[in-house]
Amino acid sequence: MRTIETINSEISELKERMLSVKGTETEVYTRIVGYYRSVKNWNKGKRDEYGKRKLFSQPNRPSIREAAGTAVSTATFIDTPAPRRKALSASKGEPSGYYYFYRSTCPNCPPVKNWLDDFSMNGSAVNVDDKDGFEKAASYQIFVSPTVVFHDDEGKEMYRATNVGALDALFSNAVV
Repeated sequence: MRTIETINSEISELKERMLSVKGTETEVYTRIVGYYRSVKNWNKGKRDEYGKRKLFSQPNRPSIREAAGTAVSTATFIDTPAPRRKALSASKGEPSGYYYFYRSTCPNCPPVKNWLDDFSMNGSAVNVDDKDGFEKAASYQIFVSPTVVFHDDEGKEMYRATNVGALDALFSNAVV
C-alpha cells in the first residue's frame, strides 16, 4: 500500500523531471487584417485581443484550437468533395486547361486543390516555393496563393480565381 509520503515523493520526482523536458517552440499563425502572421510578432494589445477571441466551428468538424493540439493533417478541414464539375461556356469561350499556383505552407490552398481534384479539365499544379514555379507565377503576375489561372489552347489567360467561391461562380456544379 502506498503512503502519502511515497506519493508526495513521486510527485516531487515527476516535477523535477518536467523541469528538464526540452522541446521546440510552436509558432501559431492566424489571420490579421487580411493576411496570416505569427502571433509571437504581434504587439501586446493584439496578443491580448487574440486570447479573448471566440473561434467558430462547424458541427462534426474539429475547431482550430482542438486540431492544433493533435497531429491532424490539413485534409481534415477540407469539405466533402462535390460531384465532378463540368465547365460552363462563357463569353470568352471554354478554357482548355489551368495552372494551380500554390504554396506548401498555404492554409487556403487545400480546399482549392480539393475542388480542382473533382474538376473535369486537365491542369497542372505549380508550387511557387520552387524557383521554376516562382518564375511561372511571376510571368502571370500571381501575388496570392492559391490562384487558379484558366487558359486557352495557346496558354493565354482567360479567367482566374483565388478561392472555392470564385471557382463556383465561374463554373457550374453539373455532373459530368
